[in-house]
Amino acid sequence: MHLFLIRHGETVDNVAGLLAGRRDSALTNHGYEQGRRLGDYLADTRQPLTRIFASPLQRAYKTASLLAAKQSTRDLTVSTVPYLMERDFGFYEGKTNAVRKGPDRERHKKEPGFVDVESKDALARRADMFLDQHLLPMLDDEADFGGAAEHLVAIVSHGILLSSLWRRLLLRLGPKSVTVSRDVVASQGPVVLAHLGGWSNTGFLELSVQSAETDASSRSNTAAVSPAASSEDAVTAADVSLPRSPSVTAIDAVPPQLMTESSEAELPTDQLDTVGDVSVTKDAVDPERSEVEHLRLLAGYHTTILVVNGQQHLTGLKRQRGGIGRAEHDDKQQTMTTFFKRARKD
Repeated sequence: MHLFLIRHGETVDNVAGLLAGRRDSALTNHGYEQGRRLGDYLADTRQPLTRIFASPLQRAYKTASLLAAKQSTRDLTVSTVPYLMERDFGFYEGKTNAVRKGPDRERHKKEPGFVDVESKDALARRADMFLDQHLLPMLDDEADFGGAAEHLVAIVSHGILLSSLWRRLLLRLGPKSVTVSRDVVASQGPVVLAHLGGWSNTGFLELSVQSAETDASSRSNTAAVSPAASSEDAVTAADVSLPRSPSVTAIDAVPPQLMTESSEAELPTDQLDTVGDVSVTKDAVDPERSEVEHLRLLAGYHTTILVVNGQQHLTGLKRQRGGIGRAEHDDKQQTMTTFFKRARKD
């Protein structure tokens, strides 16, 4: 399975600096163009998608629709899944983060109808529901066909939810089953698997999840590469089985035992252990045994991180001036080119 975890395009609330969890904030004209460019980029540089999942909020659904429109896959539609909606900010919807984290939080709790921010535990449960009910069953489809029919899946959602989804997926992965792209290491330095960084608008995390047998056969004619080896010396599974994907260095990393969802989001850099070019948390908290037992673990699979927060499609993109780029996108509006062509025709 080949996965793209994609954040939606820029929205009106993004521009205004407002918290928009469940608020159905619209794409700006610039955000629409970001999505259109991503659609072109994926169609030109990757194999055709087989499935697209999206949050039902319009900023994610419209971004996903722009991807679908450029795909050659017959009858490809966008499947909306409520589990993929952004974190609910409750009372703070439509307010700034400064208000949410300001000194008046206790006073806010006394406001009539106050609803607190959705907990990280609730986010994790929604991510698990999506994995177990929608995504992971697709691996069974591939197994039934002996790995011959690979799914290429795009998941278009929101930054906070995507971060939770990645951590919950990472929790399922076996020891020494994650490989990091050489390009990712070169551009970002040491990688903390549980915290790959934020998603920019239409930024994407690209992953390959392969059965160990498929992955081993693709690597059968290649030598293992040590972290110190020259990048020119490496020929890898991704080079063989995934044309036009980034080159991969053979660094086997033990995925960290993830911090509990109620823990702090980040650890100081002095609490990191580096394994090759991959960092894992030293003092991370083991998940509760009861939490792990009910999860479907991906034993026998190898996962490759190919791209983190991919933004190649945005190269050269500039925001339209005069406030046009920041304005809400209207599907009925005409581009300047269309307007003048029609004027000449009339």
